[in-house]
Amino acid sequence: MSKHNQDKSEQLQREEQQVQQEANENRQNAETEEVAGRHKNDGQKSHEGADKGPRGQ
Repeated sequence: MSKHNQDKSEQLQREEQQVQQEANENRQNAETEEVAGRHKNDGQKSHEGADKGPRGQ
């Protein structure tokens, strides 16, 4: 009977570890996507068409 109880506690422990690992992976993926999204538009800009002539016309 104690072997059966030990198996259940080991199974619960493994499940908790798996849930924790999945949560860590999800958090890391979210951080990676956030950083990638933040820097997605970096780079040189041509600014063509930005000069529309003297102001006030």
